[in-house]
Amino acid sequence: MKYDQLTEAKNREEKLEVVKLPYKLGELSPVLSKNNVDYHYNVLTKAYVRRYNDKEGDPNFNYGGAKLHNLFWSQLKKPTPGNKPSGAVKELINKNFDSFDAFKKEIFRMSMTIQGSGWVYLAKNGKIKTTPNQSYKTDILMPIDMWEHSFMDYIPAKDAKKKYMDGMMRIINWDIINQRLES
Repeated sequence: MKYDQLTEAKNREEKLEVVKLPYKLGELSPVLSKNNVDYHYNVLTKAYVRRYNDKEGDPNFNYGGAKLHNLFWSQLKKPTPGNKPSGAVKELINKNFDSFDAFKKEIFRMSMTIQGSGWVYLAKNGKIKTTPNQSYKTDILMPIDMWEHSFMDYIPAKDAKKKYMDGMMRIINWDIINQRLES
């Protein structure tokens, strides 16, 4: 185990809870279907938390899966046309990318580099990074799940990942991202 993983393991909560969705299962449609959210949240997300709490399987994997998914689900809202950041997160994005359009271009590019499973995320320092599988990092501000089950609503389209990312930009709750920046 690497030093940063060892340090992280010492600072982990003993028990985790699944974040309560701030919307109904079908309210993210058409970006994420009700069936997608139901499966991804009620089956997969809850399983990471249960396995971590019950000390089943790989604790790093289950902890990471639980933490990442809790961040992911709590930062989403009903689709909004023209959904754009405001406040501190807008300033962070403009400082690092000059514009929201440039930010989107870069986060889309980085998301396309993920082969198989992983996450793309906006870090607290304004950089866009990726992390494999369920590898939780303490600098994560806004994670986007890039596992195939996340964008299953868009398959078999050749550009499924791009369509999914376009949709994600319509359902990010920038107020929540601002709250994370302040804490």
